[in-house]
Amino acid sequence: MKIPETILDNLVQRARSLPAGLLNQRKPVFTRETERNLLPSDLANRADFLCFGDVQPSPVEFERLLGTNDLVDEFYLERALLSANPVCRISIRESSGHERGSATGFMISPRLLLTNHHVFGSADEAAPSMAEFNYRLDIAGRPERSYIFQLRPDEFFFNNDALDFAVVAVDPLSVLGDKPLSDFGFHRLIPESGKALLNEWMTIVQHPGGARRQFAIRENQCVADTDPQVVWYVSDTAQGSSGSPVFNDSFQVVALHHAGVPRQDADGNYLLKSGRAVKDLQDVDDADVDWAANAGMRVSCICKCLLEQAPEMNGHLAELKSAMQGGDILTNAYHGSTSTPIANINSRAASPENTGSARVELGRLVLELYNGLNFVPNLVQAFQPGMPITPAAPMAADQSSATAESFKEPIIDTHYETRTGFDKKFLGIPTPLPRVKNPELIAPMLDGRKVIPYEHFSLVLHRDRKLAIFTACNVDGSSKAKFPEPGKNYTRDALTGLGKFEMEKWVIDPRVDARFQIPDAFYNKDKGAFDKGHIVRREDVCFGANYAQVQRANGDTFHVTNCSPQRGNFNRSGLNGIWGKLENFIGAQSGAERYCIFAGPVLSPDDKTFAGTERVMLPSRFWKVICAIKDAKLQVFAFLLEQDVKDLPLEFQVNAQWKPRQMALKDLEALIGIVRFQKAYHTADQM
Repeated sequence: MKIPETILDNLVQRARSLPAGLLNQRKPVFTRETERNLLPSDLANRADFLCFGDVQPSPVEFERLLGTNDLVDEFYLERALLSANPVCRISIRESSGHERGSATGFMISPRLLLTNHHVFGSADEAAPSMAEFNYRLDIAGRPERSYIFQLRPDEFFFNNDALDFAVVAVDPLSVLGDKPLSDFGFHRLIPESGKALLNEWMTIVQHPGGARRQFAIRENQCVADTDPQVVWYVSDTAQGSSGSPVFNDSFQVVALHHAGVPRQDADGNYLLKSGRAVKDLQDVDDADVDWAANAGMRVSCICKCLLEQAPEMNGHLAELKSAMQGGDILTNAYHGSTSTPIANINSRAASPENTGSARVELGRLVLELYNGLNFVPNLVQAFQPGMPITPAAPMAADQSSATAESFKEPIIDTHYETRTGFDKKFLGIPTPLPRVKNPELIAPMLDGRKVIPYEHFSLVLHRDRKLAIFTACNVDGSSKAKFPEPGKNYTRDALTGLGKFEMEKWVIDPRVDARFQIPDAFYNKDKGAFDKGHIVRREDVCFGANYAQVQRANGDTFHVTNCSPQRGNFNRSGLNGIWGKLENFIGAQSGAERYCIFAGPVLSPDDKTFAGTERVMLPSRFWKVICAIKDAKLQVFAFLLEQDVKDLPLEFQVNAQWKPRQMALKDLEALIGIVRFQKAYHTADQM
């Protein structure tokens, strides 16, 4: 998001106290050989924090602290990954639901999130916004599933302009009801100062520019620590993100990322990463700026402000005070370690209350080690004498093999007489079904009807290809329709009735002759060649006036009449599948208004035949036609392919990336061949 000019002006003034030449160079100011001029008490104080949470410091940690070694232990990487869990992408939204920007935040207690004041200047600004956790890529570089939570400033909200922070409550359950907030943990805010020293490296976990989670590891060096409110750090990239936690090497939160000082040319213009110079940053995103140094608001100052000024609301302040003492994600992990817990690693180092001569003595000991004594043995004996390590318990024999998955029929309401199918008046403007040019191609129902009705959708089935000629569905993405009965579980597994390690078994529609349908066995005995691709997307039709109606719509999508064999890398958005991305794009926009969607495969005579349990001609292309209303007029968008978007527009929009995927309806109609759309759709075509 954009940084307010007032914040930039303030930091430019603060930056005058930084080391000479800092704003003009691109390399770290300090090296290992640089004189640090640290007081023994400062070094002793910093060493104390290595033991917080009853953790066992390693010799490498002390060497790194003293500046004699820049290597990291393997557990450093484990701590980094664990520390990322409480960090989230913040979707800053208007009351209409439209996303106007993004930032980073992180949990500091079981229910409270910390970010910047310039992200949420008021409770009203926070109310419509969302926190998205696990917004990251997996080990193969594919998007993982993320979880969105509603912010609750009505339960707790407190911010401070001078220290640029805001604390807001978060709902304990995700908006879909499928993930508790407690699964992501929180970071402990330590009120005591001294968690970072000059020349130390920082780590920042962030969502720069709203992107999936990223780490700035060993790229942020502390270059100034004399400002009572701000910690300064500099790197080659300086890719900061508003509201990110700034960690020391023990992954304790040192500061809340605030903003940065832009690098300037001789004329005082601000420089961008592209090399271009601009007079101001009014219309420039912070991710595009060439930052010379970053500033983080000290956690000790934020804690002091919270403890002295924040009012108690619904018990959340008491919860925060308790969280400052422990129970955080790292401490819990340390206590759950297979190593023997450390009861008290040298009372002088482990006790936060330890002050005065004992701390100075500890600092002198560390400095002596730094100045040439036998480092490792002395340091280990001084801080952790005779520490035994208990080996991890061996894995049980039955833990080494994966549990086999089983197939189960979804919960389906078999009272089919209740189905009314696609509602042609759903948008307030008539949206009639397309026509099939040759009715003889249609596989009829047993009662003679040629359009098969389901909950919120209908389809027409091809008698020879055994696939849908087209489907037609109504979509209502509003929260009221998606979650009509609060407290119910609306996850896919809950609606479908699946248990652990169970997968949906698609079912034959008993209202249609089975010889016109491709059975579920075809997909289960294809050696993984195909996915069972929904033509009508399950999420699109899962809405209603009550839970039973949502569950009925969910079950209806698992009839094999609604299925088409699709390759995984075409169907699934997580595998870069273009069909899945098109569905995600449409679904992302459906939260603001209603839509109608027509979809189906292009049934070409040139399609290749796959010989599995039966011979099936495989369509290689699929189409969707979206109907929306704007200014009381019908809009039509026809697609063969599409891709995901980040924002949630107020009406259906096609961004520039995907214009090549859009085509004129008349061209799509000619391509499909056997389906014809009424004149009203051609008139409303947005191409």
